[in-house]
Amino acid sequence: MPNSQLMKSYFTQIFLFVLVFNIQLEAQVIATEVLQHAHAHNDYNKFNPLWDALENGCASIEIDVFATDDELKVAHIKLCLSKKPSLSRSYLLPLQKIIQERGFIYPNQALVLMIDFKSNSEISLHLLEEAIRSMKDLFTYYHNGEVVEKYLKLVISGAGIQYQQLEKMDTIYFFKDGSVSNCAQDFPESLVPRGSASYGSQFNWNGKKEMPEDELLKLRSMVTEASNCNKKLRFYAMPAKEKIWLKFLEEGVYWINVDQPKKFKSFNNSVITH
Repeated sequence: MPNSQLMKSYFTQIFLFVLVFNIQLEAQVIATEVLQHAHAHNDYNKFNPLWDALENGCASIEIDVFATDDELKVAHIKLCLSKKPSLSRSYLLPLQKIIQERGFIYPNQALVLMIDFKSNSEISLHLLEEAIRSMKDLFTYYHNGEVVEKYLKLVISGAGIQYQQLEKMDTIYFFKDGSVSNCAQDFPESLVPRGSASYGSQFNWNGKKEMPEDELLKLRSMVTEASNCNKKLRFYAMPAKEKIWLKFLEEGVYWINVDQPKKFKSFNNSVITH
């Protein structure tokens, strides 16, 4: 194909992407009421996970990413990464456009983006810093021991994240997902706003009958310890059962992992109503 035709094809693709991008933004609706405890997970299983979360008012969204040579790719497994969407294209740019047009994502609070590094944390953190470089004014930050809230808040997760990677920054735009059972340790407490663990590593309760007494006592101990560290708990791979959701909320677990935001919204509305 001649160079002129290649260039025409290239610019046509860009035009179509921008057109579809804008149509999607105009066609979607963002919830007016926020599900304060909803942490949207399994984004890789949905066609448009960002809008699925925003339409249902999820206050937190988890995004699994792999580091490539020059950008972070959204994926749960390291397979065909070249064909996967980038973090910027699928999340950061749409959110930036929403804020430019609406003035916020959710009024009076930040939308949390939990970025789960699935590969080298040092490279991933560098690529994440590059991805937000031109839009840092949108993100909550930590400076001189104080947290300044903005429209979006980045919480990073994954093995190998060290405070040494952050402390050299004058202003820190990255908060950390920590352990459920220990305080921040080498991190300033304000930089570790949540603690996470797999549900199955802590509990066997499947939502039938009542929660076993020993597991209930364990849960209460975890909630107390997390509260003492100013952390909000989250248990991933949690069974999607309303009885479990309700029990954990009643006991003080803040973040409820949800694979189906619409189902959790319906549950949340029924709990508030009754």
